[in-house]
Amino acid sequence: MLSSVIDLARRPFRRPWGPGEKALAVLLVLAVAAGVTVLVTVPDWGGEDDCPKGVQRVEGQCMAVADGDFSYDKGLRGLVEEVAEENAEASGETYRSVALTMPFTSDATSAMSPGLIEHGLAGALAAQRAANDRPGPKLRLLLADIGKDMKQWRPVVDTLDGLPDGETLIATVGMPSSTTESKQAIKALEKREIPSVGPVITSSDMNAGRFFFKTSPSNAHFTEALGRYLDRRKDAKTGFLVLDERAEDTYSRDLERHVLDAFGKEFDLRRNSASFVGTRGDEAGTPNLFRIPVLNLCAAKADTVFYAGRDEDLPALVERLASAPDCGYRKPLRLVKVGIGLPPELTGKDITARMRAAGIRLVQAASVDRAWTRGPGERPSGYAAFAKAYEAVTEGQDLGGKPLDDGYAVMYYDALTAVSEASGLAYEDTPQASGEPKSPERVRKDVHNKLLNLNPDRRGDAEGCNPCVEGAGGTYGFNPRASAGLWPVCKGVHILEYPAPKGGPTRKDPPYRTYGSSFSGVCPKGL
Repeated sequence: MLSSVIDLARRPFRRPWGPGEKALAVLLVLAVAAGVTVLVTVPDWGGEDDCPKGVQRVEGQCMAVADGDFSYDKGLRGLVEEVAEENAEASGETYRSVALTMPFTSDATSAMSPGLIEHGLAGALAAQRAANDRPGPKLRLLLADIGKDMKQWRPVVDTLDGLPDGETLIATVGMPSSTTESKQAIKALEKREIPSVGPVITSSDMNAGRFFFKTSPSNAHFTEALGRYLDRRKDAKTGFLVLDERAEDTYSRDLERHVLDAFGKEFDLRRNSASFVGTRGDEAGTPNLFRIPVLNLCAAKADTVFYAGRDEDLPALVERLASAPDCGYRKPLRLVKVGIGLPPELTGKDITARMRAAGIRLVQAASVDRAWTRGPGERPSGYAAFAKAYEAVTEGQDLGGKPLDDGYAVMYYDALTAVSEASGLAYEDTPQASGEPKSPERVRKDVHNKLLNLNPDRRGDAEGCNPCVEGAGGTYGFNPRASAGLWPVCKGVHILEYPAPKGGPTRKDPPYRTYGSSFSGVCPKGL
């Protein structure tokens, strides 16, 4: 257990304990047996007094390291309790620890919505369950809250860098949004030589040497796949760019750059464009301010709108467009975007009917295809294992409608599965019966080396892994020679059209495979 838990429980304070502090002491005592490590918000500390030694003020509250309950959105309670149970079972055997670095609370402008937090945690828990059902070292999940705006990564990184003896941290998984703060965090982890995996990072400049791995294709891959899609159809005549203008949003700025590089000249997007201010972060704007962009794209008689912004703001643009179906845009209007999966907010019954009536169709380059949830069909070979574990860990829990559509559960599962595969390979290469146990630093270096060598099959026969990751979102690996930024090699990019045309979906192009023609082998067959 973490020594800071015991230190905090025993250390005298400058003033008498209040009700909140007494409650915390009880929580800490009960939590030691639960086996979940978190950066925990101390409830009801009160006043502006300095936090005690070992406790830091984060977003107005004192935070400490503790094992057990902590401040999180109420909808996560069931999943957090399951993590605690899984960790407790793993603690009785040889285990390795992985820190889940992400927000666990949310508000209207924070980095992740409550639904995305819940779906990501469920996916990570499914990967932990699947890993712990196999032979080899077990995995414990350390829940590390980096704050709703992801600005509180420093106390998390400092804590992870100073875990006590017996806690072998092999990697972190998380950093769920491409921002200035997340880039600083992955650089700090790189400096400490702690591997980190970004499940849903797509901004192509989110790199940290040989220590930050990504499981999603990048914005560069997405836009290249969209370019191939449009080239095959040859019916896009007039384009218009709608972009989020917030300077601090690394994701939107990177996506804007790639859209302009890929389509700017052909569609004269530097002139045919309009901006809005997104609703996330410190520079958040007022929702629904899309009147000017819609007037401009209507005046341009656009048939293809390129969107460079966050999914959270897209429903407002769709609603504005659906309210002005006679303004002059050409039908069907393609609204071209990128993303992990299709946001459930855009696939509800009412908005779908409005899109059909207004002649609007989403065309998205995605990491995850929602059609995989409908049955075996054509889906990645690793999806069945994910589905089994996901069903087991979410049984009896209410995750809302269409919890798999946004793709976060799949991508968090894939990220932790990559770490699990590397951990298992490193363990297999260790002569277990001889010598002294390896230090946590040595184990982490071994796992990092295996991550770097999870290459797709290099024998040239496209039959499988040698080794690589058979994830829910596809079979892929990492190859520093093909991608110095450690973006996934052979990961599929899928073009989704929604709503599908009447009479059934249009033909689907084969998925674009990242680095499929530039690395030293052949991508595995299938997805």
